[in-house]
Amino acid sequence: MKALLAALTLACAAGAAHAEVQNYDCKLHSMEARGWIPGRVLVSVDADAKQARVYDGAIRSSNELANVPDETPAKAKLKVTRKGEYRMSWRINLMASSSGQLRVAYTATIDPKTNAFKMLASFPQANTLNRPSGVGSCKVVSSPNLF
Repeated sequence: MKALLAALTLACAAGAAHAEVQNYDCKLHSMEARGWIPGRVLVSVDADAKQARVYDGAIRSSNELANVPDETPAKAKLKVTRKGEYRMSWRINLMASSSGQLRVAYTATIDPKTNAFKMLASFPQANTLNRPSGVGSCKVVSSPNLF
């Protein structure tokens, strides 16, 4: 009986540890057609560990520049806001048409209650006022888990 109880406890603990990661498949509508905001973003959030990973076409391009395997997701800083939203931020390097590489800082927010998604890009090393953004929604999915 003790062995059965121990096995059941371990099985529940393993299932709970795996269930902590939420995976999202998010679709966005960009407010501008310059390509800085992707149409689709994959996100995995581990709120308990305060970490997140994201993957989209821009990250794939950044991986190619850095000679990193194309499928490698970006690690994102995660903050859970007072409203319970997940706010993530990450930076990548992309090719600029005229000046070589350009650092792009992304911030994205998911509301886990409504699955609303918004994303903002900024260019910290460039003297630009342009801040591309997009809004959309996410679906909770079982895979891919980006961790």
